[in-house]
Amino acid sequence: MSIAQTALNKLAVRPSYSWGQLRGDVFGGLTAGSIVLPAAVGYGVISGLGPVAGLYGATAVSLFAALFGGTRGMISGPNILVTLTMAAVVSQYANSLAEAAAAAVLAGLIQIGFGVLRLGRFVSYTPYSLIAGFLTAFGILLIIKQILLGLGASAGGTALDSVRALPDALREANVEAIIVAVFCVALGVAWRGRLLKIAPAQFAVLVFGTIVAVLFFTGAPTIGNVPQGLPSPELPEFTLDTLVRLLQPAFAMALLSSLSTLIVALPLDTITGTQHKPNQELAAQGMGNVAAGFIGGMPGGVSPGTLANAFSGGRTQVAGLTVAALMVSVLLFLGPIAERVPLSVLAGILIINGWNIIDWRFIKRLHRVPADYTIVMVLTCSIVLFVDITLAVVVGFVVSALAAARRREMMETEVLISTPILDSVFLENDDADPFEARAGVVIFPDRVTVASAREVSRIVRSDIQAHQVVIFDMSRTFFIDDSAAVAIADLIRIATVRRPGRVVIAGLTKPVTETFDAFGLRSAMPEGLIVPDMDAARARVRDLLATPAP
Repeated sequence: MSIAQTALNKLAVRPSYSWGQLRGDVFGGLTAGSIVLPAAVGYGVISGLGPVAGLYGATAVSLFAALFGGTRGMISGPNILVTLTMAAVVSQYANSLAEAAAAAVLAGLIQIGFGVLRLGRFVSYTPYSLIAGFLTAFGILLIIKQILLGLGASAGGTALDSVRALPDALREANVEAIIVAVFCVALGVAWRGRLLKIAPAQFAVLVFGTIVAVLFFTGAPTIGNVPQGLPSPELPEFTLDTLVRLLQPAFAMALLSSLSTLIVALPLDTITGTQHKPNQELAAQGMGNVAAGFIGGMPGGVSPGTLANAFSGGRTQVAGLTVAALMVSVLLFLGPIAERVPLSVLAGILIINGWNIIDWRFIKRLHRVPADYTIVMVLTCSIVLFVDITLAVVVGFVVSALAAARRREMMETEVLISTPILDSVFLENDDADPFEARAGVVIFPDRVTVASAREVSRIVRSDIQAHQVVIFDMSRTFFIDDSAAVAIADLIRIATVRRPGRVVIAGLTKPVTETFDAFGLRSAMPEGLIVPDMDAARARVRDLLATPAP
């Protein structure tokens, strides 16, 4: 096998890889790279690690994700969710840049763990209302921070820090920086339609905004020194105290990176006509984040250039390698040019990005969205903005789980059927009291979980108290969790202590039987309580009703 063929196989590129595919990948990679470049520099500034750290991180993450990722058309690199979490790490958790680098490595290792443990499919189960809360909060936070940069000041740590810094920033505002920022925002908004076929809006704003600033507004603060050359490995600060302190924000970074990646992977499958491999993708991005931490770079995830790459024809790892090559070329050759880019240009680009990140679709439908979804979204957004990002992850998941449990309870109890049956029907005796109903039937839903266990127990308990005999028809139930199984078994045990034969269970399905047996519940039930089907249950109830109660 030739060296070229070995290289192609290593990159998972088919031997039939054509010049047409190469053109699509290179063009897609360059298009995505023109979006990733300003994002990498801008996000690096936001994170507190610096613009060069943004370039280092974009290089490492895009390279490893391209080589080892499992999603066609995806471009990895700077990610706003990860960036703002890293900003919190730098301002609140880490005592040095070396500790911040340790957080990036730890986040990468956690993400690799997601992939190795095959948790990719479960990560994607995160409720949309929770994601909408994060996106909206990060969009607002991004805009607030960029307003400070647009005024010529430095961005604050948290949203409250940024708001507190606004009065001083307004008093000491740099007029030239404001003019450049306003021009860039206006250009970004106007760059639509056919203009997008020429270049992405972000790249156009970067180029024209920089030209205007260099020619007419030289007083606007710029990025400053950008060291040329490739990064050298640096050892992050790993101590037990550091790892314990950084575990929560590192987990938040890994989770947010994974969530945003898997959300974008779904429409990419539609565009590329392929099926992404979530666990492989998470592991690859984790490796990139580990590498970024070891070279002083900013961790990342799916980049804002992904869809641009896919729509421009990028389909294979070559597109991601093109982005990485572009980042390397900036580091090697274009540092002097990057140094002259005004911070207000980056602010203009990122204000537009922040506006687009906010989940306006959810916000516009708040008056129609069910209350529990609204609570999750608003609570998550508020905690991110005013308290702590990592706490928002925990609280958001807990509240989402409780809201989902409440909805499951309603669904499961609404389909629970409870009805009395006249003695004349059961006993087939015309002399029986036509209005007496000593037997009842409870038809259980297809699933009974911990969410509805309490309410089901309450309903069933009242049926048992109201009738001499109750049939539990469980022939339609194909799932019952441990909590519901134990609750129902305890209810039967208490009901039959004083009067054996008060309950008859009909039609236990195999899954329900296995759950009862796993906890030893079926063997503890009185003999004759369980019958195979409803015909046997009716016969059993007729015998019980015909027998005088003790």
